[in-house]
Amino acid sequence: MRNNYSLYILLFILLLGNLCTPVKADEATTTVAIVDFTNNSGKYLPQVGESASEILSVLLVQTKKFNVVERDKLRSIMEEQGLVGSGLVDNSQSVIQIGKLLGADYIITGSIVSYGERSIRFQGYGINTEKIITEMTVSIKVLNVTNGRIEFASLLSDSVDQGGTGYLETNNNNTKRTLITNVLQSAVNQISENILPEKEVLDTVEVSFISNPQGADLEIDGVYCGNTPLKLQLNPGIHRVTISLAEFNPWDKKINAYEGLEVKAVLERKPEKKEEDD
Repeated sequence: MRNNYSLYILLFILLLGNLCTPVKADEATTTVAIVDFTNNSGKYLPQVGESASEILSVLLVQTKKFNVVERDKLRSIMEEQGLVGSGLVDNSQSVIQIGKLLGADYIITGSIVSYGERSIRFQGYGINTEKIITEMTVSIKVLNVTNGRIEFASLLSDSVDQGGTGYLETNNNNTKRTLITNVLQSAVNQISENILPEKEVLDTVEVSFISNPQGADLEIDGVYCGNTPLKLQLNPGIHRVTISLAEFNPWDKKINAYEGLEVKAVLERKPEKKEEDD
């Protein structure tokens, strides 16, 4: 019986603590699976699909808003289902099934639509210059695993100036990687804006409570919150505050809570009772 009583007291204390200190909601996370990109540019770009999906995975994780399914796990399930990335867009049932198996909210597919170079030359005034502009266009589709539909799609492009003077010396691998990273960074921004749920923001303010003498009981809106001095996160606005200590008159007032408010209570000692003569 005594153990049960102690448990009730502990639960009651925990409940009061939650009432005094609003719990901030964890940042919502969305789980996505990224299929290796396909190369539809008609150009020889070795391993560009794997590189693109890996870069996009890293960029999404860095936002701290997405969980990304491991590529090997996704690839294994797709092989079991006899599917390729390009076929998912036209097969909503497969999207739903794979999403359930992976525990994902969305599946992201993409392709390299175009990749090419164009040169710009200038001759005149004794100057002979040449620069090469490398351009890439990427298609992104985000599939909703709940209904198998395309939730978001975008076509993104970027270019890199490889120019120089006199002669040109470039590294094609670095250029491709730079282009892919730039394009996919833009994709991450658009994906975040379009598929992440809007989060309800709980705005609270920090309020400090100080009493003289210290160690007084602090109640806010009738709920015990601890002993002074104490800092609490409160919803802005009007609150009823009671600060009390044995042998002192309680301090009981309404406050208008705002960020940085410091509540100071000076407690007055109760008058001593005179003992009656026998």
